[in-house]
Amino acid sequence: MKKYLLLVIVFSLVFFWCQKKGVAPIDVSTIADLATLQGVISQVSQKVQDWVLSLEEAKILVAQLQQKYLDFIDTTDKNIENTFDIIQQTFDENWLRTYWLPLRARKLWMTQPKGMELNTLLSTYTIVNDSGYSSTTLVYNWNYTIALQQAQIIAQKANLSVSKDFQQAQTIVKFGNIDYISGLDIGGLTRWIVYVNHELLDINVDQLLSVSVDKNWILTLEATKYIN
Repeated sequence: MKKYLLLVIVFSLVFFWCQKKGVAPIDVSTIADLATLQGVISQVSQKVQDWVLSLEEAKILVAQLQQKYLDFIDTTDKNIENTFDIIQQTFDENWLRTYWLPLRARKLWMTQPKGMELNTLLSTYTIVNDSGYSSTTLVYNWNYTIALQQAQIIAQKANLSVSKDFQQAQTIVKFGNIDYISGLDIGGLTRWIVYVNHELLDINVDQLLSVSVDKNWILTLEATKYIN
């Protein structure tokens, strides 16, 4: 009986090893058109569903494939983006944190800062629900000067401007004798900066983007989608 069990275990390990060896490496750099890209993405998605490709391996590939898709930024392919969404849902369902900006935000030229440390404890994301709502928040720490420089670079690339609502709040703090606004402790508010593609009461923007730096040297990226 013991010999039989041992044979079963050895056979299973050999079978699994052969499956893994059968996974041909994918060279993303060779992809030259959307049709090829679609085929590779579908292949990765299927291998993830079949557990032939590990989630960690898939995460690395998806990051490369999404960047390749952004190289074709002059066009939008719903099939490709839907496949990316399916893979992302698999990551979410298995609690695999990706800690990257969603594709929809990167298509609007949002980028992540350089030379700063990602704070995984404070960074969050909300899984897309039936209404189409999803939200990603990435938090970075380093020093105040670099945080301000990186925020400005990110804002310029994504065509974000300093929030008018935020500027008004700063003006009130600077020229008034006020240290509390709408439940917000505003001590040190003059050292903050907030760049946005929307204002507080805007209702016609379905992709809300912002990058901010606070008095504690924390840079925060936010990308929120309200509707499909």
